[in-house]
Amino acid sequence: LVIGAALLGAGLVLARVARRTAGTGAGPGFVRFAFIAKGAQQLALFGSLIGWLPAIPVGIEVPLDGLLTGLLGVGIVVWLLEEEQHRLREAARQIERLAFYDPVTGLPNRQLFVERLRGWLARLSGGDGTGALLSLDLDRFKAVNDRGGHEAGDQMLAAISDRLLQSVAEGETVARLGADEFALLLPGGGDAAGVARRAGAILERLREPLQIGGHELRIEASLGAALCPAHGVEAAVLLRKADAAMRRAKAAGGGRAEIWDAARLDAAREPFALERALREGRLGEDLELHFQPIVRSGSGEIVGAEALLRLRHPDRGLLSPPEFLFAAESAEVSDAIGQWVLREACAAVAAWRRRFGAELRVAVNLTARAFEDRQLAAKVGAVLAEFGLPASALELEITETMALLQVNDPAPGLSELRARGTRVAVDDFGTGYSSLSYLRELPIEIVKLDSSFIRDLGRRPRDSRIVGAVVQLAHGLGLEVVAEGVEEEGQMAVLEMLHCDRMQGFLFSRPLPRGEFERLLATAVPFGGAGDGRLNPA
Repeated sequence: LVIGAALLGAGLVLARVARRTAGTGAGPGFVRFAFIAKGAQQLALFGSLIGWLPAIPVGIEVPLDGLLTGLLGVGIVVWLLEEEQHRLREAARQIERLAFYDPVTGLPNRQLFVERLRGWLARLSGGDGTGALLSLDLDRFKAVNDRGGHEAGDQMLAAISDRLLQSVAEGETVARLGADEFALLLPGGGDAAGVARRAGAILERLREPLQIGGHELRIEASLGAALCPAHGVEAAVLLRKADAAMRRAKAAGGGRAEIWDAARLDAAREPFALERALREGRLGEDLELHFQPIVRSGSGEIVGAEALLRLRHPDRGLLSPPEFLFAAESAEVSDAIGQWVLREACAAVAAWRRRFGAELRVAVNLTARAFEDRQLAAKVGAVLAEFGLPASALELEITETMALLQVNDPAPGLSELRARGTRVAVDDFGTGYSSLSYLRELPIEIVKLDSSFIRDLGRRPRDSRIVGAVVQLAHGLGLEVVAEGVEEEGQMAVLEMLHCDRMQGFLFSRPLPRGEFERLLATAVPFGGAGDGRLNPA
């Protein structure tokens, strides 16, 4: 009775488990049948022993018992073989997933994406279809990993992949190509205007705040697009052009989209020329530093200059950094250029101070890579000491994005620079996520208003009110305000009325080579020229 009940129970349990697991093959079926039949046989034997059922003839009992026992053994062997096959299939699927899918986001990886891209292009050949390939890279993702750890970075990548998947339609592909680089294949999206709209919508979706580790984070991305067949019909060509457009967007400040432009193709080669120039010790032969004066409101006195990097191209003339640095990823090149700019700027302001006896200052834009350098304060101090300059002769300009990433975990270099007397300015204020938090928490002394707020000053009352509010806020926090992009006397008059501290723009002078800037200083009061004390508008 006990044996029969146990076997029947085992058969019923196996039947129930088989519905929820992979145990639905021939082997589990044989075992279930053998258990149930063997259990029924034992119960029948018990019934015959107590007289409830007629006795089972031995000629039937013995062969039946052997048959059921053999069936049970065969079923177990078959079941084990099927389980082994199942494990092998699962392992093959896992290997395939590891080979073709990203383990963090679950998205297709580069290999699978390229295969799908090539398959789509093969189907497209001979037809009239169009499409677009988008390359997307997160801006300053390294800072998230450095401050929150790789776990926070993985959480952000997973959240970004979810948002990208929500931004595409059926038949479109999202893939993760590398650390913080994604790609999107949009069949049927070959119209430039349509791709630009899609790219803008994707970037806006990514800008929405993320909750990572109990903290609210915002992240920007740079996006580049290549169109098919307008920009090519080969996978390698489209990938290269979309990547080049993305790097141009990143070099222009990030948080924007660019569609590949053939007219800018030569610019992609400039970083390699710079690497060669660096190796050959002639970096300064290709680069130039221009200076735009910064004047004090009311008096027009030149109080300093902003140093602006330029590259002299043999065919295209002077190029600004976004036109030649967008593909330069080499840390060696980036660091060398940053150090070259700092030394040239300090050498120039030291010479001007000696010649004119004035406490002029020079403003230098700080790259994200330099900003994260733990040796920044020491390197800046060494350059200042080399040219005998006080720390107050130098202003370092950072972007709003760089400032925001320092609020919760301030870089030690900022406080050290401030303690030594070097001034820190936030450039292009108002174009990113303007926040009172970093103005309050970080050792910032200067706010530089973006030119977009100055352009219609005097014509749009709303702009005047915004600028006036920013000036009042900054002054209340003990900060100076510099207005960029001043091109008209009407703008200058409004800024003076609003008590803006300093100004720069084409109204006073365009950026000039060092020699021309020195001649400008020589004609300005009180540096050696004659006049009414104001730098005459250009």
